[in-house]
Amino acid sequence: MMRKTNEGQSPVGILLPSVLAGLLGTLLLMLLGAVLVHRGTLAEGAIAPCALVFLALGSALAALVAAKRAGENQFYWSLGAGFAVFLILLIVAVLPLGQSIHFVRTVISLLCSLIASALGGYAGANMRKKKRYSHIKK
Repeated sequence: MMRKTNEGQSPVGILLPSVLAGLLGTLLLMLLGAVLVHRGTLAEGAIAPCALVFLALGSALAALVAAKRAGENQFYWSLGAGFAVFLILLIVAVLPLGQSIHFVRTVISLLCSLIASALGGYAGANMRKKKRYSHIKK
C-alpha cells in the first residue's frame, strides 16, 4: 500500500484550492459587510477599511491553506496564494466593472494582502500535521 504525501505536488494542486478558499472567504465576508451596510449597522465611511480587513483575512486563509498543502517552500507558496487572491480581485474590479485604479489605495491593499499572507503562511507552516498512518508500523 502506498502512502499519500504532498511531496512533488503540482503548483496547480497547491494554489488552486488555496486561492479558491481565499476568494470564497473574502467574498463571503464582503457579502456580510454589504448586508451590514444595507441594514444600517455599518456606516458608509467604514466600507473601505472593512473591505481591506476582509481582503487581508481572505489572503491569510489562502496562505494558510497553501502552506498546509505545500511540502516545502511554504512561505513562497503562501505569498503566491495571497498575491493571487489580490490579483484576481483587482482584475474583477477593474475589467468588467470599469472602476478606476487609485495607485496609493492599490499599493496599500497589496501590502496588507502580502502581510496577511505572510502571517497566514507562518500559521499554516507551524500547525501540527495530522498523523494519518500512526497505526502502521514501519
